Amino acid sequence: MLPRILCGLLLLSLGSCTWLEENVPLPSVEKLVALTERDATWQSSLSQHHHLVGRIWRPGDGSFVDQKTLAADLARSAYILLGEKHDNPDHHLLQARLIRSLTALGRRPAVVWEMIPEFRQQILNSYWAKYSRDAAALGGTLGWDVSGWPAWSMYQPIAKAAMAAHLPMYAAGLSKASVRTLARGKPSFAFAKRQRSLGLDRPLPKVLRLRSLEQLYQAHCGLMPRDALGPLLNVQRARDAVMAEHMLASSLDDGALLIAGTGHVRKDLGVPIFLARHQPNVRITTVAFMEVQEGVLDPSEYAESFSASAVPFDYVWFTPRADDEDHCAKLRKNWQKPEAMNTDATADPSTKPSGAPGETPAETPAIAPTVAPAEAPEAPEAAKTTETPEAPVKDLPVPKSSAPPPAKP
Repeated sequence: MLPRILCGLLLLSLGSCTWLEENVPLPSVEKLVALTERDATWQSSLSQHHHLVGRIWRPGDGSFVDQKTLAADLARSAYILLGEKHDNPDHHLLQARLIRSLTALGRRPAVVWEMIPEFRQQILNSYWAKYSRDAAALGGTLGWDVSGWPAWSMYQPIAKAAMAAHLPMYAAGLSKASVRTLARGKPSFAFAKRQRSLGLDRPLPKVLRLRSLEQLYQAHCGLMPRDALGPLLNVQRARDAVMAEHMLASSLDDGALLIAGTGHVRKDLGVPIFLARHQPNVRITTVAFMEVQEGVLDPSEYAESFSASAVPFDYVWFTPRADDEDHCAKLRKNWQKPEAMNTDATADPSTKPSGAPGETPAETPAIAPTVAPAEAPEAPEAAKTTETPEAPVKDLPVPKSSAPPPAKP
């Protein structure tokens, strides 16, 4: 009876209570309000009424937890990795919400971005030094609209949450030039020197390598032969290692939080491997925001999407789907074009057909391989910054909250 009374009291402000599950016990107004905040404003329209939507699952013990439990666990972690499907706006809103939750709990982690190339660090420094909260302007200065990533309006809530708390932000994306040379198996002299400090001189164990290649194969919808995927795996590992490097370098103040594709934050293959090599006894927590699949109600079954026996994250937050587009059909159509038939694995990633993933393992390979742009148009003059050689961790000192972040060399 109490839940119905509470729902009635909130009806005028909430508009309706259609999101409320009939049999869910709600012993307090606090929990009712939390549930309202969680489920009332999904941006993605597909499968909103799926059994798992809005629920947070902890694969370690197979239990569902609430947001308060998740936030408390993240607050105890030195490194926090938030994995997304790039084109799902709900994932970015939830990432922003967790940043606000962490700052409310007294944490001030550095926010590290996969999407922003390293040579744009000075732009982030300048906004931080001015105590700017203009997240909309930041996107324009970065030249985001020509970056190849989904619209800045999706990512702006993350920047807004970080800037509101004056959190330092770091660019951790590889430059286009580095991606091209790595894909060709001919890294630049500067990056070749950097590989040892990144840990890329250590080969992946055979089991993990095979799993990674299978993910790449599935992400490319079986259109590229497995024996041609080695260079793409090298690019994927390099991205992971560089993001880990920036997390390590920026974490001295109060830890670091990564915004990246879900494939990068998986614990068995991604950034966490490189973090653990450098700091094996430090707490690392990964959260994957995952689109539900119709008919898949058991959360453990989502492991199949990652070619793994178990879901490779500490937490999974399920959301509606952004679209039902058959990405593999689109990819096959593009590959039928003569100019798209180059399957030389050492070719420039930008020559892949439109729609081909630029990074893998894919976030949701069984549904929609997520694209990390391998090539993007030239940025406008206002956003241009000279590309500089990659620098090792030791050259990236971490700012204290009383001084602006130093520019990365």
